[in-house]
Amino acid sequence: MRKKFVCLCAAAWLLAIQTGSAQTLGTGMSGEAVTALQQSLTEAGYFARTADGEYGSATKKAVELFQKEHGLPVTGTADEETQRQIQKEKGEKGREGGGILLSEGNHGTDVEECQRLLAVGGYLSGPVDGMYGPATTEAVQVFQRNEKLPVSGCIDRKTMDRLKQNKGNSANGRTLARGDRGEAVRKVQRLLQNGGYLSGEIDGVYGGQTEAAVCAFQKEQGLTVTGAVDPQTENRLSNHKERKNLLQQGDRGPRVAHLQNLLTLHGFTPGAMDGIYGSGTAAKVREFQHFCGMKATGTVDEDVWQKLREAPVFQGRYKKVLRMQSTAYTPYDGSGTGRTASGNVAGKGHAAVDPEVIPLGSLLFIEGYGYALADDIGGGINGQFVDVGVDTLEQAYGWGNRRVNIYIVE
Repeated sequence: MRKKFVCLCAAAWLLAIQTGSAQTLGTGMSGEAVTALQQSLTEAGYFARTADGEYGSATKKAVELFQKEHGLPVTGTADEETQRQIQKEKGEKGREGGGILLSEGNHGTDVEECQRLLAVGGYLSGPVDGMYGPATTEAVQVFQRNEKLPVSGCIDRKTMDRLKQNKGNSANGRTLARGDRGEAVRKVQRLLQNGGYLSGEIDGVYGGQTEAAVCAFQKEQGLTVTGAVDPQTENRLSNHKERKNLLQQGDRGPRVAHLQNLLTLHGFTPGAMDGIYGSGTAAKVREFQHFCGMKATGTVDEDVWQKLREAPVFQGRYKKVLRMQSTAYTPYDGSGTGRTASGNVAGKGHAAVDPEVIPLGSLLFIEGYGYALADDIGGGINGQFVDVGVDTLEQAYGWGNRRVNIYIVE
């Protein structure tokens, strides 16, 4: 009796659409009209769940994707025009990824199983709780991007099939690049940060700063410099972590230059910032360790890197204070060579000044930034103006154009 009733209601729903009087359907609604809509979405290739008559998250997502791919306003609500277009598409090829099974807002054992598969693959961190929230959506998007599936953030038929095929496999072996997000990116950022290549936060977003850090690592390791983490780069990063990320006197390379710049940013200028871990750098590392209440070994371990990532502390010593306009520049802005006018490796811990106002070689403290060595100049750096060194374009945009107090320390 129920099946006959559903069919009658579906027929009535179709007739209503054809006569232009269909009821607008949306989230939270239920009933036979919703069941009929779900059945039509299934036949059009946009819905893959049982038609249960409940307009939930999966139904809304299916409607949104249909609207997006058919040039309709993307509302997630099935108005008359959307329902009419769905009827036209019944029996056609449907969307590339197949019908929607689960999406953000769903919950239950099916969601929990997908989360478990994502977690095993290294795409999802946090609890496997059966709640399809933003973290799960983000993990699904990264998985789909890596697997070259339509990126929707929801579990469609193809995504589910691929998750099951990859059961027990990790995210290792897939290339990560700028624009990617999720737990796999966080893992890479953590490795880069532990190695002293990345000074920014671990946010799971593969942006310019992460890309620059990867380039520096690849260059130092003799790998092809692409800025993307391929299997070879990830393996080398992992092995690097196992060596406890130590830096000590006698080491050379971009990591040492980065260390020297960070020491300067905290007010412990090691002399030449040339990527060579000499006696001057070792002495300043010991001073920094003593200042932080650590054992003064002169060797950089993870505890030192962690302290260097913290915001610089003004030690209160200065000879003069100036109020100046400030912008930021990266090592390769314009025709830059990656070096300051004094020959040091550019980046954080350096500033371009007008030598008529601030003598070259001065150590400055710049509010909101930290310490910087005034060892660079520029054609547009005239008068009461200072250009602070940063490592990436994102950091330069973040600094912007502002007025700051400049303390001349020495």
